[in-house]
Amino acid sequence: MADFLTAYRITAKNEGGYVDDPNDLGGETYCGITRKNFPHWTGWPIVDQHKPIHTGSTLPQLELLVEDFYRNNFWNPVNGNTITDQDLANQVYDMAVNAGVGEALKLLNAS
Repeated sequence: MADFLTAYRITAKNEGGYVDDPNDLGGETYCGITRKNFPHWTGWPIVDQHKPIHTGSTLPQLELLVEDFYRNNFWNPVNGNTITDQDLANQVYDMAVNAGVGEALKLLNAS
């Protein structure tokens, strides 16, 4: 069975820290979590308490909330734990994060 943390750590390298770029359609973002798309994420109040935050910065107290967010919104919906090949699980999970769960499931079903 594939391991979530292995897949998460690979993808998380590309998700960065805090960004609030007015030219980014996603708007305010923390570790790849956009406030526009996920306004009810439980980490936003903590982010707000620590403003101003430098671009790229992360808050250690949010590490588990970020992991849980990615596990619940992307890993679990693609049933990552049931994939027996870790490399395939890494790709499907990354696709879920970057293109959506539906696209990732299409990739999985095509493999």
